Amino acid sequence: MQHCDVAIVGAGTGGIPAAIEAVQTGARVVLIEQSDRVGGTLHVSAAQMSGAGTRLQRERGIADTPQAHLQDAIRISRGTCDATLVAKATGLGGSTIDWLMELGFDMDPVCPAILHFHEAYLTPRTYWGRDGGRSVLRVLLPLLNAAMARSNATLLLGTEAECLLRDTSGAVTGLRLRNRDGGTSSELYARSVVLASGGYAGNPALFARLTDGAPLYTPALSIASGSGIEMAEAIGARIRGGEHFIPTFAGIEEADGKGRVLWDHLPSLTPQVRPPWELYVGPDGRRFVREDIDSVDARERALMRLPGLTFWTVFDQTACEEAPPLLPGWHTDELADAWTSSPSFATADTIEELARRAGIDPVGLAASVAQYNAALADGAADPLGRLYRPCPITAPPYRAIRMHGIVLKTPAGLAVNTDLNVLDRNGAPIPNLYAIGEAIGGATLSGNSFVGGMSVTPALSFGRWIGQELGRRYA
Repeated sequence: MQHCDVAIVGAGTGGIPAAIEAVQTGARVVLIEQSDRVGGTLHVSAAQMSGAGTRLQRERGIADTPQAHLQDAIRISRGTCDATLVAKATGLGGSTIDWLMELGFDMDPVCPAILHFHEAYLTPRTYWGRDGGRSVLRVLLPLLNAAMARSNATLLLGTEAECLLRDTSGAVTGLRLRNRDGGTSSELYARSVVLASGGYAGNPALFARLTDGAPLYTPALSIASGSGIEMAEAIGARIRGGEHFIPTFAGIEEADGKGRVLWDHLPSLTPQVRPPWELYVGPDGRRFVREDIDSVDARERALMRLPGLTFWTVFDQTACEEAPPLLPGWHTDELADAWTSSPSFATADTIEELARRAGIDPVGLAASVAQYNAALADGAADPLGRLYRPCPITAPPYRAIRMHGIVLKTPAGLAVNTDLNVLDRNGAPIPNLYAIGEAIGGATLSGNSFVGGMSVTPALSFGRWIGQELGRRYA
């Protein structure tokens, strides 16, 4: 039996800074990680962040404030985010970016920028490292290693948290742990427990239950099991946000058909970065959105109306030879193999045959291509108002790639108050239980949209904040 002041479940984006700060302030800390390494999604994510009033902004003459950041987040989310918690996140975001820079963070020199992968901010306040999430991890690891070397800190790798322990009053008193290799269980008693265990995109069954049966295509790691959410739910915690699910536009399923999408193989579908040469069509062969519309939110909402969140990009040989790469992350050999063997890729000498091979309605696709070509030939407006039309789709062989709305962060999570205390189904705080990061749900800070930088930055910020608060309480 082991005792500590603060038990932190999950050594990822939120759990690492929480542990660092709590240890540094003198609390006895146990950091629990189910995998054999720390870092979580930082190993694979782009780790785009946002913050207002940073030194980098001031150096570049960019006027910005946390209040302006908050209002922009409310605008992008159409008022569906938790404005109180977003205010906390935006109030801390700028100092978190400055903290990373003080630690030697390898910031991409174009930052701060306005990024169009998600609906754009009005002010340049988005940041990322030159090596994505690994850039964040590189500056955190020395601090974590130093913290874990102290006598008041313990790191448990390969250890799963099975359930929360409570006393007769309902207050959380610790966790039951299981060594993943040996399978032995033990109890850890803690004065506070912080769930920093991430989302549930690696758990298809939980995703279906919490996200109203939406299809799951994702690059998430299998460790994104939602275990912390389920543990808290088992003792009466309230879960919220699943109704705000919206897909990210978009990705290509791996050939095994199991819903796996590779993060570094995402297509380039942002018109501000790569104007489209393709048509986007649904299963009926009809175009469902203006391909060059500058709002990613509009594209994602149009995709929500398609069955299975599935569409196809359709183009011809001219686009293959002259357009900027649609799949910039694919090696030449990978792409050649995909065209011959992947069920998501189809090619044919006629549009009708292409449709049959791809699984698209042939009549609808032929009509869509003909309408697009005719308007271009006649100098008429595009039927959907598209402005960028570099050439007609007339040069065989014709090609189609099946794509899906994907899940980069899960919407549902544990309800928390501004102290990050987990709430029960009646809205009352569960004593001694806290949650940060994706465990509180992506929709909490983004609502029914994607607000740039409202995943990684708040996880870091809230992790630091709760670590400092609990550290001071128990030091």
